[in-house]
Amino acid sequence: MIRRLLTAIAFLTRIPVNPAQPFDGEDVARASLFFPLVGCLIALLQWTLLLILDAINVHPVLQALAATTMLMVLGGGLHQDGLADMADGFGGAFERDKVLAIMKDSTIGTYGGLALLLSLATRVCAITLLIQHDVVLIGLLTAAAVSRCSIVLAWRLPYARDIGTGKSLTQLTGSTEVAGALIFAAILTITCLGLHALIVFIVTAAIFMFMGWLCIRKIGGVTGDTLGATTEITDVLLLATIATLLGSA
Repeated sequence: MIRRLLTAIAFLTRIPVNPAQPFDGEDVARASLFFPLVGCLIALLQWTLLLILDAINVHPVLQALAATTMLMVLGGGLHQDGLADMADGFGGAFERDKVLAIMKDSTIGTYGGLALLLSLATRVCAITLLIQHDVVLIGLLTAAAVSRCSIVLAWRLPYARDIGTGKSLTQLTGSTEVAGALIFAAILTITCLGLHALIVFIVTAAIFMFMGWLCIRKIGGVTGDTLGATTEITDVLLLATIATLLGSA
């Protein structure tokens, strides 16, 4: 179990953990059980930074910007890169092979740049609202845990490429990993949000089903980039949803 946790941390973050030996696609699939927990770890580190900044009276907007920057550093821009690549590919072409080729290109185009701008702006605004309503820990934890489940939920979706790390997640992840990740995220969300958790689950399901449908229709399946994009979109929209729900409570 410790190796699985370390593999999950090493895969999803730049935190310098060192599993006993190099991990492969099967190890990552087995480690997906802990993806929501790793999301919570990142959220707790963000919250710690926010506490420090609040103690020295930093403006909430700047606090939110700092927390977002920390996420980029800790995560290495993994999900944001997927979002940019998917936006460029899906926005820049119609033919499947051309879409996949654009997504594989490391250059960020107009669609990718706009998608990143909107995502980061929404994240900063949502975190600012969470700070102002004094519910930032709840928002960060639940959004981080539930959004990482979107990776695990892809365990039975077709993979659009012949090879890729994401292929291991869609083909080698077992029901134990899926159930464990979902149960952890569900218990955390219900504990933090009570009845509001139902809305969070509905929003998450809607995003996942739409993204899955779009990927299958456009390229015949998912890729590592589309899984990262789904995680980023879910995270950002859940932050905004929770800020709206708790801000109006």
